[in-house]
Amino acid sequence: MSTILVTGLSGLIGRAVADRFFAMGRSVVGMDQRVGANEPFPVLTHDLPDPHRWHEVIERFGITDIIHPGGVSGPMLLPDAPARIVDINLAGVAGLLEAARIHRLRRVVCFSSVLAYGEHPDLSPVSERALLQPTTLYGATKAAGDALITAYHAQFGLDAVSLRVAGCYGPGRVTPCVIRLTIEAGLRGEPARFRSDPRRTRQFVYVDDVVDAVIGALDANSLAQRHYNVGPGVVHDLPEVEAAIRHSLPQARIVEDPQALPVGSFAVGALTIDAARRDLGFNPRVSMVEGTRRTLEWVKQRGHG
Repeated sequence: MSTILVTGLSGLIGRAVADRFFAMGRSVVGMDQRVGANEPFPVLTHDLPDPHRWHEVIERFGITDIIHPGGVSGPMLLPDAPARIVDINLAGVAGLLEAARIHRLRRVVCFSSVLAYGEHPDLSPVSERALLQPTTLYGATKAAGDALITAYHAQFGLDAVSLRVAGCYGPGRVTPCVIRLTIEAGLRGEPARFRSDPRRTRQFVYVDDVVDAVIGALDANSLAQRHYNVGPGVVHDLPEVEAAIRHSLPQARIVEDPQALPVGSFAVGALTIDAARRDLGFNPRVSMVEGTRRTLEWVKQRGHG
């Protein structure tokens, strides 16, 4: 029987992945920098990049597979601590891959990002073969982690894969997010203000769809490539987001403000998801209307707005 280690338990994707696997009756161990009480499965602390902790948990619980959404989750975090971002995101992945090699784990699923692609100004569709040219340190750690995954597979046969995720949203996301911020402003009776840029796109994928991709990546008999785009397969504009939210929150409103921040935008075209459809059985199924409705209910439960 497999035992799956899920990192980043307090984060949006890590929490959703661990809860889904546990609900499926699979053996789960959680890990994060800090852990809460009353978890239904074992949970350990891990302050990345501590490489020894990987070996400890693998041996202690008989880990066979690792899902690694843990780490710094966006360029808005630790902006004045670039060395710490490298330690957490890149040295953390290096330690994970080395432990997985030594202990001969079955499969490792890591998380990369749309920001690993950097800027592709023509905004044409972006496949996994596109050049990685990150323009943020966060994106650079993701691109470098992808290179390590490719090399560990090629040189050592390690079965590791990364998911390059677009703009993931849903219950549990607390970092800046167009959808959550618009909902919170609407509940306060205020408009949300964001800036659009014709050289940038927004691509929203609901967290449950990302979890589906994780399951596909973990359970596939074999994988044809080491990296997969995970997103909606299309781009979204702010009027589309506003319209979706207004189905559940009629007072929600977005105002385009040239002085506002371009929250959640990327300098690339739509991530193509053909490979994920083919190899992972990935097919985004949660509409933005439904995804924003679920996010609204979560925001209300938290008492925000």
